Amino acid sequence: MNDSSPCLHPKFDAILVAGEGESSYKVYHEHKAFLEIEGKCVINYVIEALQRVDSIKDIYIVGLKDKLERTLRDAAVDSHYPKTIHLVDQRANLYENIFHTFLKTIPGGENTSVTELEVSRYRDKAVLIVPCDSPLLTPHEVEHFIHNCDMTRYDHVLGLTPEEILKNFYPQGDRPGIKMAYLHLKEKSYRINNLHLVKPLRITNREYIQKMYQYRYQRNFKNFIFFGLSLYGKTVVEHYRYYIGLQLCLLFSRLGWKIPVRHFRKWTPKRDLEQCISTLLKTRFMGLEVPYPGAALDIDRDSDYEAIKTRFDEWRADLIQLEHLLPHASEHLVTG
Repeated sequence: MNDSSPCLHPKFDAILVAGEGESSYKVYHEHKAFLEIEGKCVINYVIEALQRVDSIKDIYIVGLKDKLERTLRDAAVDSHYPKTIHLVDQRANLYENIFHTFLKTIPGGENTSVTELEVSRYRDKAVLIVPCDSPLLTPHEVEHFIHNCDMTRYDHVLGLTPEEILKNFYPQGDRPGIKMAYLHLKEKSYRINNLHLVKPLRITNREYIQKMYQYRYQRNFKNFIFFGLSLYGKTVVEHYRYYIGLQLCLLFSRLGWKIPVRHFRKWTPKRDLEQCISTLLKTRFMGLEVPYPGAALDIDRDSDYEAIKTRFDEWRADLIQLEHLLPHASEHLVTG
């Protein structure tokens, strides 16, 4: 259940994930949220974007609480206007960070058993999960994503950015850029943009989320095998075909071999992959195509950070121009 009438525009609490566990990926030995661009930490750009989205109610930031407090104080971030910002101390891993923070969005949620919550009026409460390392995230993108999520039909919606939109951000001549890895599906190639609108209490296999995060970097062959066995071995064997197809496409794409990519992408239609993930998580999952690229321009490597720093103003101008071409979400932005 959300905080406003379904006949109006519902508002969702947002969880900004900035945890610093052992498996969190660092750039220049620093957590990505606290890297600086033009004198401002990356996480502050994300907060500024979320503060301007009308469909967001409160913002919950999970990580090292003392460090977050210092960062927000140094940037003179108002924790009460236009959104209330709550800081939450991190737990052991990504799953615990998200679920523990989700419980804080429910009155008395931390003191109520999950079994009770799953049959309470909060079983359909959805929250927005937002990455902390996307300084080019825009309010328009977030608003578009939220307003196109059909939470009457689905329990977990993940944003997907088409490859063609991201080509403008590739390296160009002597100018740096970001070359990304994609999900090569039968219909088209997508970059996961890490925006999630999700009903945590409606996902039965919530612990699988941590496994997916733990083995997300599949360059290590051992990780590749362990991940597949840990998930697909417990369900219908035929689902393994999608996993193999996606990994082969990723491999051949890195090698620049287009013909094998065109072949193996046929193994994974978008709808079939959505059904596979729904089966694994025991929920109703879909991937939503988003025409805005800001959230997908995250910082995964040192080179990504250098590219965004170098072309930050240029790319922000490009995103503003794109918003003028696709202005339909702007009516829901906070202007105050």
